[in-house]
Amino acid sequence: MKNQNKIKPIDTILILLAAICLGLALCPYSIWKGAGDSFASDGNLERFTPSFVNLLRIGSAVGFLLFSGIVLWQVFSAESRTRFFRSLVGLPGRCVHDAGPFFKDLMSAFRPRTKEFWIFLVIFLLGTAVRLLQLAVPLKHDEAYSMAMWARSDILFAISDYHLPNNHVFNSFLMNLVYHTLGKSPALLRLPVFISGCLTVIAVWLLSKLFFKNSTMIALTAAGLTAFAPYLIFYSVNARGYEIQTFLSVLTVGLAVYGKRHRNIFAWFLLIIFSVLNFFTLPIALYPFGGICLWLFLNVLFFKPVKTDFRSRTQLLKYLIFAGLCVSLLSLLLYVPLFRYSGLDSFFGNIYIGGTEASSYGDTMMSRVKDSVQAFSGSLPHIVVWCIAAGLLASPFLFRINSDENVSYGAALALWMAILIPFQRPNLWPRTVLFLHPFLLMFAASGWSGLRLISGFRRISVYLVGVLVAAAGLSQFLDAVKVYGVIGSDERAVRLILDREGENAENIHFVTAAQDNAPLWVYADAYDLPRKIFDKRETFNTVYALVNPLNDAYLGPLTLDDLLARFGPGENFMKLDDPEILMEEPDAILYRFEGRESAIRKSYGDYPELLSAGEE
Repeated sequence: MKNQNKIKPIDTILILLAAICLGLALCPYSIWKGAGDSFASDGNLERFTPSFVNLLRIGSAVGFLLFSGIVLWQVFSAESRTRFFRSLVGLPGRCVHDAGPFFKDLMSAFRPRTKEFWIFLVIFLLGTAVRLLQLAVPLKHDEAYSMAMWARSDILFAISDYHLPNNHVFNSFLMNLVYHTLGKSPALLRLPVFISGCLTVIAVWLLSKLFFKNSTMIALTAAGLTAFAPYLIFYSVNARGYEIQTFLSVLTVGLAVYGKRHRNIFAWFLLIIFSVLNFFTLPIALYPFGGICLWLFLNVLFFKPVKTDFRSRTQLLKYLIFAGLCVSLLSLLLYVPLFRYSGLDSFFGNIYIGGTEASSYGDTMMSRVKDSVQAFSGSLPHIVVWCIAAGLLASPFLFRINSDENVSYGAALALWMAILIPFQRPNLWPRTVLFLHPFLLMFAASGWSGLRLISGFRRISVYLVGVLVAAAGLSQFLDAVKVYGVIGSDERAVRLILDREGENAENIHFVTAAQDNAPLWVYADAYDLPRKIFDKRETFNTVYALVNPLNDAYLGPLTLDDLLARFGPGENFMKLDDPEILMEEPDAILYRFEGRESAIRKSYGDYPELLSAGEE
């Protein structure tokens, strides 16, 4: 039996292959390119594009996991391998069996008879109300483009087109379902992110209760700060995938903590599924999921059989490797339609998400950190922001007091990002690190718990924390009330056209700048106006032009003449004398021109009959 557990020559080869795969996965593009070019007769292997090398890196990472798993397999005895096969066959049954205890433990957190539950319920409802008040705020360009391009399209196109990284695929999939089942209003299309934002509050509360002992104060504080965090609220009513990713990140960390303690197959199954969906939303899920893997691996290294059902570190490592392989392979499988339709370059070589130059990365990173701090703070009172910062600074010193865990997930995530970011040199816009906000707020809440340790503050600490959370909530309610019921200039323009034209609205041509047209596409569609009104190739009898004098887009037109010269149908097709002005606001002026019938008939062979509002 002893000989069976010795490292054999084949094991040495497998370990070497695993190490090589790990090295290849971490190698920068310059090394890959240099090695590839050395095999080309002309010294330039054209196949080794950045996108192709990124795919090879992913394959190398999967190879590392695979060879590592085989090494563990070889180390096991024949009896252990037999047990493994039996457990593999019995996985579905064990998963179903473990679902009962999992949901029982989950429901135990929702005990209606406790004061904590009712306080949390108030926090949750208030956080939902703040988001609900803003659900119909005017559309932003990027979310409108996502709605116009992928929500109204065929669902296969929604999950396979990647001409822009604006397609957060899982979010596009959900919006597409909403569009073709519930309706096409912007508020309905925001439902996936709205629900995710509300569920994030619940997920943070549960994770805090799970991660920290004596956690009532920490969990309620973390939930309150999450419910009223400005940037989390903003992306709860902005139809892009960042809030969905944030919710899935918190959820998967909670499942990892629970699965590490209970060896519950159902919890590990959910961890795999939701991690895959996280990657399907945005590839930047590599950060939270990598943090989970590193956190579990550190638990393997510093394994203690306290509060865990795992018998040994080897058993926990098997679960980790199996989960990592499943998430990697299933995530790649979901992206197969995208790779086939849009190509590898669209995903791996996209200019909008590529790394920045090493020479300028320091300045770029400092700028992004500043932007992220501003986004995190938002309209919160300064005292609340400073208290959150103080809580974050205090939290590492209180970790051993607040938690029984061997390693903090926050420390593991910070270490993982510190390793990965210098290698990738990503342009981390504030929205791309939105998933960090709930964790920062949770650890800040754990730092605030230190007030209980200060003599004389034990009783009043709860009231102090409550006042800070209430101040955050009040500031966000005031902001939400200001924008409730506000109709943006884009929607107002569409309404004015409908009121002015009536049945003739389908026969207009609507001139807009390329930088401004996405929200207008969505609102026009919501009011049942056809997309052809934006197409110069379609005949028309009336021309509308919407000018934004405050256009801050790159080379965006600021005047009517510039707009018509660049995007209009041509001055021969419209009567430019004395245009009618239907709307005049600082950021939007809506003009109406009569079409020139002779020119339109000559070019289009048709001139739609003019119909006024209410005419038959």
